Parts: sequence; C-alpha cells; structure tokens
Amino acid sequence: MTVKAAHMVSKGYLRAWADEKNSVEVIDVQDVRGYRISYKGATVVSYVYDPKILNHDLEQEYAEIESNGIPVINKMRDGNYALSDAETKALVAFLDMHLDRGRYANQAKVLAPAILVKTDGQHENSELNLGDRLLLSQVLPEVLRLSKLGIEEWPWHVITQPGLVTGDGAVLLWCETGSVEVNTISFPLSPTQLLVIGQPLADGTWPNLRLTQNCKRWIVGELGTLNLNFAKADGTRK
Repeated sequence: MTVKAAHMVSKGYLRAWADEKNSVEVIDVQDVRGYRISYKGATVVSYVYDPKILNHDLEQEYAEIESNGIPVINKMRDGNYALSDAETKALVAFLDMHLDRGRYANQAKVLAPAILVKTDGQHENSELNLGDRLLLSQVLPEVLRLSKLGIEEWPWHVITQPGLVTGDGAVLLWCETGSVEVNTISFPLSPTQLLVIGQPLADGTWPNLRLTQNCKRWIVGELGTLNLNFAKADGTRK
C-alpha cells in the first residue's frame, strides 16, 4: 500500500498533544526550524515506507500495528491500566515500531549501497531506501527488539508528570549505572502520563531532556511548551 504522506510518528498517538484546533508545536532538528502545525500533518515524509528492493507492504504492517496499539494507548490515557495479554502484546508491538522509525527518522532520503545476489548467482549493484532498511532491521540480531526482552512480564505502571513532550525518540531505554542491560523502558502516553515498564525511574528523573536528545528529527509538544526560536540566523542550533 503506497502512501504519499506517511507519518514517522503515528498521528493517532500525537493527537493527545493537540489543542482544540488540532495544533501542536514541532521542532524539526534536521532542518533546524520550529513551527506550529496540525498533528495530522506533523512528522510527514512522502513515500517513506515504500521499499525499493524488498517485496513487503511495510505501510500496511505499520497500519495494523497502529490500529491495534492506539486503542490500548487511549485506554491507558483514560486511566484504565488493566490490560489483557493481547492488549499488552499490541502495545509492545507499537513501541517496537516507534523504535524502528525513530532509529531512521533523520534518514528518510538516505540510500544505502547494496549488492543483490540473484537466483542465477549473478550480482547487481543497487541501493536500499528507508523502507528496505527498516525491513532488514527487523531481522538483524544486533537491533534491539522489545518483544524479545519479555517486557510483557515486567512491572508496568503509569506516573503523572505534567509537561511531557514526545517525538521520534520517545521510547527511552534505561540501564543501571555501569550496565548495558536495559532494565526500564519509558514512553509518554500523553503530556501528563508517563508509561514506565520495568524498574522505577530514580526520584527526580525528568525524561524530557533525554527524550529531546534522543530524537533524531522531530520533537513534538503542546502549544507553548517548545522553544520554536531555537535556530540562530546562520541556521545553526542554539
């Protein structure tokens, strides 16, 4: 399913940051600019999930993950945190999708050189677009998959924390000091609700700073929460 205006961050998820006129604030880190826009048009890239080489409908796969995951997020936003096994699995899949997109959020136009080996043994030089790379990342052993960590069995809780922002780097992986093993995942469900899976975050932890540093292209917030004048006259970031 070829989609011209594809979202790098799910619009159904971003809706919680919109005001009554559907507006959100966005900082585009890559293009060094800040602006206000409808959440429906935020984080859009043309034809970003249409693979050039591989034969798989990635956009349809993501659409199914969103259709299963967004209702779970909305349920938790309403304060109902008792999830069925199917709902928990759907949300984990959504978080994995968000991670996948976030890893490549600033590489929508990057083409990676590749050598294709045909069934007759011949080789052909080619290039992989973002859709191809996203598909390949799903089977690479070095790419972390939350579904492989068994986080469905970890403690899940939601804490109230007003002023949360979000973006392509919103799924944060936390480790204990001196360790590389992930023991906590955090993800803002809304501007006031932070989902924490695993060990509790340390007292005083404010995820916004780390989240914005983790975003490769888009940071999204409610109106009045972001510094939209973050670019200097020469086009560099403050």
